[in-house]
Amino acid sequence: MTWVFAYGSLMGDAILSGFVSQPARLPGYHREFIHESRRRWGSPDKPCPVVGLTQGGECWGIAYAVPAEEKGRIARNLARRETADECRRETEMVETPDGVVPAWVWVTPGAREAQDSEVLEVRLRAAHGVVGDGREYVRTLVQALDRHGLNDPLVDDLWARLET
Repeated sequence: MTWVFAYGSLMGDAILSGFVSQPARLPGYHREFIHESRRRWGSPDKPCPVVGLTQGGECWGIAYAVPAEEKGRIARNLARRETADECRRETEMVETPDGVVPAWVWVTPGAREAQDSEVLEVRLRAAHGVVGDGREYVRTLVQALDRHGLNDPLVDDLWARLET
């Protein structure tokens, strides 16, 4: 069994649907809009801010239990989707209701400067990609968090700004 910790759009991605999942806490990292989507949610001239994990605090997300026979397929698919040049896969200990488990987690190496909510709002409203726009990206995060009884103050604040 391999565990995968999802904290952003991966929480609602079809690649992990069907696997056993449960809320999980990753201590020592927090969700921050520190990456850019230049195709899926944005474009080269108007990239969409997307979340990554950076050090400090804690992050609530979803831990997915991937059976051994699916590990290779999931690793290949997630390597294409998640690791790019902005993130790297690490194994970190996440806390689940059933105990602490080692999980694959995609983190952002090095320090990145966070943007304030006003700047993020403007950039999210301007972004449009092949999958959707910046507003839809944040909505997918809110829905995925809500579905599992989780919330994130940063995501909630941005959604409150964007839904008007």
